[in-house]
Amino acid sequence: MADTPQPPSPRRDPSENLRIAETQISAILTIAADAIISLDERFRITLFNEGATAIFGYTPEEIIGDSIDKLIPSRFHAVHRRHVSDFSASPVAARKMGDRQEIFALKKDGSEFPAEASIAKQQVGGKKVYMVVLRDVTERKRTEAALALANSELEKRIADRTRDLEAEIRRREETQVALIQAQRMEAFGQLTGGVAHDFNNLLTIVTGNLELLGYEIDKESSRAYLKRASDAADMGAALTKRLLTFARRRRLATQVVDVNELVLGLTEILKRSLGEPITLTTVLAGKLWHTRTDPSELENAILNLAINARDAMPTGGQLVIETKNVSATEAGAPHPGDFVHIAVSDTGQGMPPEVLDRAFEPFFTTKEPGRGTGLGLSTIYGFAEQSGGYSTIASTLGKGTIVNLYLPRADAEADLIRQETSEPIPLSENCETVLVVEDNPEVRELTLQRVEGLGYVVQEAENGQAAIRILESGDPIDLILSDIVMAGGLSGYDLARWVRANAPQTRIVLTTGYAAEEANQDPSDLIDAPILRKPYPRKQLAVALRDALAPKT
Repeated sequence: MADTPQPPSPRRDPSENLRIAETQISAILTIAADAIISLDERFRITLFNEGATAIFGYTPEEIIGDSIDKLIPSRFHAVHRRHVSDFSASPVAARKMGDRQEIFALKKDGSEFPAEASIAKQQVGGKKVYMVVLRDVTERKRTEAALALANSELEKRIADRTRDLEAEIRRREETQVALIQAQRMEAFGQLTGGVAHDFNNLLTIVTGNLELLGYEIDKESSRAYLKRASDAADMGAALTKRLLTFARRRRLATQVVDVNELVLGLTEILKRSLGEPITLTTVLAGKLWHTRTDPSELENAILNLAINARDAMPTGGQLVIETKNVSATEAGAPHPGDFVHIAVSDTGQGMPPEVLDRAFEPFFTTKEPGRGTGLGLSTIYGFAEQSGGYSTIASTLGKGTIVNLYLPRADAEADLIRQETSEPIPLSENCETVLVVEDNPEVRELTLQRVEGLGYVVQEAENGQAAIRILESGDPIDLILSDIVMAGGLSGYDLARWVRANAPQTRIVLTTGYAAEEANQDPSDLIDAPILRKPYPRKQLAVALRDALAPKT
């Protein structure tokens, strides 16, 4: 059966369609948050919706019929007219938001705001009309600016943090390098301290026996041989002294020193040592603080640096010795306080980085075999550290080297101590009895001969316990000459403490081969026990015994 045809839909009245369209357009104009503005061909406002009123502040009654220029800041009028003219003449029917650069609009209250606009044109009744949709982007711009500022601040904070992190990494790397260097130097110190201690005992035997042999030889040629041997032994003693200065196993004979006066006193010696091609200049600070250090070690340090500088300037150059007062901050010191800064700089060959890194290591030298021991700078390093200061070195290949010594400032009330004048070898005046305590048989035998040769009555003990037994037996002992490090469980310090507590009338002098215990002992604990360091000459032994036996005032 054929389908039943449906009746055609009733046609809507065109006027009804127009009313519906107008209602829809009116609703759109009412609810739109953007400003919707219609313009005639002369760019006069013909429509102004509620969104436009909310944005600009004008009611439709106030603005319809006025030129669009009323909504544009005056400084943009010319530019706006040109853009509108170009758009009117172009075949483009519409321009969307974002196609143009940012524009500014003008509110009724005179304030300006950033905006984006779309514009379209069409022909109506043979005339052009324009429709503009404008949006206030103030909040968006403010948000973008805040976001840009936040991003900028974040980037800055990241950059700052990165710099801080890089600086911390560098600091930790430098600290690690310094720690490794300190550990290496400490290991060298322990090694050299032990070697020098044993070596000094051997040198004591050599020098002492050469000294005794000298009294029995009359032949001049034989005396010359003895002198050569003695001089070589003295050089060995000086070498171990430098080793122990580096190792900080030798207590310095400190006193308050005027560094300027010391440098001036070295000037003539330095000029003769440096030679004509090298110019010596001293730059000495006025009112330089005093420092407490070993003056002989400081002299050796400056002389050593000057000789090094001379060797680095074979064709001549300039050597400058400078002194000044510096604080810990100025000096970059690892610990607080004030320092006397001594800088020795030259215009020599300089050092490459790989040499500079090892400059303070003992036995490291770039000189030809036989010309250097490699102990010069390492000794200076140890001397500065043991004095309570420190030392640094900087060098540029082809430009020169500067070595800095920083020695701690002495108390303002401290007085300069003058060196004692020389005097003849003192002998025993009352045939006092001296107990020699030494666990090394050869050293003990030699010491007995040397003490007896000075006019004293001698007894011997192989260790501290044997010495105490002799003292407890009642034998009259006026003075004990004891080594510090001995077998048997009692050190020379232990013996000195026993003597002070049980036989206070007996005087004591200690001897040492610069063992580590001597450096670690508090000297204030043994004010009545001076230390005689091996190897020592006959005169030094004689003076130490005389001074110890002298009546106390």
